[in-house]
Amino acid sequence: MGFAALAVGAAQSDPPYPRSEAVPGIEFHQETLVRQAPGSDIWACTSDTNGTVYAAWGDGGGFGGKDSQGRVSIGVARITGVPPHWKGENLWGGEAPVSHQPPAVGKGTLIVVSGQLYLYISEQGAWDRCRLWKSPDKGLTWQDRGWIFPLSHKAFAFPGLVQFGPRPDSPADGYVYGFSDNDPRRNTDKRLYLFRVRADRMENLAAYEFFSGTVQTPQWSHNLADRTPVFRNPAGISWGTTCAYHAATGRYLLSVTTHEDRGDWGLYESRHLWGPWRTVAYGNDLPQWTYSPVEKNRPAYLHTFPVSWMGADGKTLWCVFDRGDHFNLARCTLRIRAGK
Repeated sequence: MGFAALAVGAAQSDPPYPRSEAVPGIEFHQETLVRQAPGSDIWACTSDTNGTVYAAWGDGGGFGGKDSQGRVSIGVARITGVPPHWKGENLWGGEAPVSHQPPAVGKGTLIVVSGQLYLYISEQGAWDRCRLWKSPDKGLTWQDRGWIFPLSHKAFAFPGLVQFGPRPDSPADGYVYGFSDNDPRRNTDKRLYLFRVRADRMENLAAYEFFSGTVQTPQWSHNLADRTPVFRNPAGISWGTTCAYHAATGRYLLSVTTHEDRGDWGLYESRHLWGPWRTVAYGNDLPQWTYSPVEKNRPAYLHTFPVSWMGADGKTLWCVFDRGDHFNLARCTLRIRAGK
C-alpha cells in the first residue's frame, strides 16, 4: 500500500470535534525517533509510582528479540529511566525474560493498581471476550483470574485503559476506567463506550459499571446494554484506543485510530472522560512516520503517552507507537494555551 492510499482516510476528512483552544496542537520530533524490538507490536503502557513503565506487546520477541527470536503471543516488558536515557527488558515472555513462567496467549492492555499489575488479555483469534491476569510482584509471576468480560460480544474485549500515573491528586477517585474500541455497534455507529470499576473490585464482573448518561448528566449502570457513547467519529474507529491524564492541563488525552489498515489517527482532549471532546490533532496534522504502513505493510495500531514521562510543564511528552511492528519512541511538544 502506498501513501496515496492514505488520502481517503482521516487525512482529508474533517475532525469529528471542534479544534481545541486549550491544547491547539502537538509536534513530533523525528530526529528523536528510536526503534527497537523488531517484530513486536501493540506496546500498551502503564506507569508505576516510581516512574517505571510497563508495556505489553504482541507477536514478537520483545526487547532484544525478533519476529522469530523469542516470539510469544503476548509479553510484558519493564522500562526504566526517562527518555532519552532508558532501558527495556522482558519480564514475562520474549527473548531472555526475567520470569520463567510460560506466557499466556492473546493480546492485551495493562495497568498498575495498588502496586500490582493487571492485564486484560483478549482471546486470541476471537477477540470478542477477555480474561484478567494479575501479577502481585510487578511482572515476575502471573495469576489467571478468569473471564472478566465473558459475554461482552466484543464490547470491552480489548479495553483502552485510562492511565493516571503516580500522582496522588489524580481524579481517578479509586476507580479504574476503560474505553471500548472493539464494539459490535462500532461498524455502524462508530462510537466508543466507557466502563469504570472500583480498584479493589476489578476481579468481580458484577462490580463493573458502564457510562449510561450524557455530557450534561453523567450516569452509570451495571447493565452493559444501558451504555451510551462517549465519543463518535463518522470517518471510523478502529481498535487501539489509549487515554492518559495530563495533569498540567487537568485534561485527558485520548488517542483514537481511525482506520486499522492505514493507521491514521487523532488526538483529543477533554476535562471529563465522557466529553465534550476537542481535537488536538487529526489526519494531516500528524506526520505519516507516526502511523502509515511500512515494513510488512504494518501501520501503527496504538499511540500512547506514558504519564511518568510527561514533563513538569506539560509540554514535553514521549509517544510510544508500534508502526512497522517495532517499539517506536519519539519526543513530542504539546502546544498549550494558558488560561484556556
